[in-house]
Amino acid sequence: MTPRDRDVLERIIECLDAIDAYVSRTGADWADDGMAVDAIAKRIEEIGEVAKRVTAETLASMPSVDWRGVRGIRTVLAHDYDEVDVEVLTDVVKTYLPGLRAAVSSALTFS
Repeated sequence: MTPRDRDVLERIIECLDAIDAYVSRTGADWADDGMAVDAIAKRIEEIGEVAKRVTAETLASMPSVDWRGVRGIRTVLAHDYDEVDVEVLTDVVKTYLPGLRAAVSSALTFS
C-alpha cells in the first residue's frame, strides 16, 4: 500500500466516523432531518471522491467492497442531488458502510 493509499483510507475512516456521529446525534429518525441527510450525503460523496485516488492494487485487496458502487453513488450525489432518494441513503448507511469500514480498517491494520 502506498502512503497516498494509506492517507486516503484513513480519510475514508474519518468520513465514516463523521457519519456515525451524525446518525448518533440525530437518532434513528435521522432520515427525517434535512441537515443530517445533507451532512451524511456529503460525507458519502467525499468517500466516493477520495476512493478514486486509491491504487488498483489496494482496491483489489478489499474484494468485499463494491468500489464501482462507492464511486457511482458519489456521481449521483454530486450531479443529481435533487434526485437522491433518502431511502437509498438509509440503505447505504445501514447495509454498506459497516462492510466498507471493516474492509478499510482491515487493510489499514495489515498493511
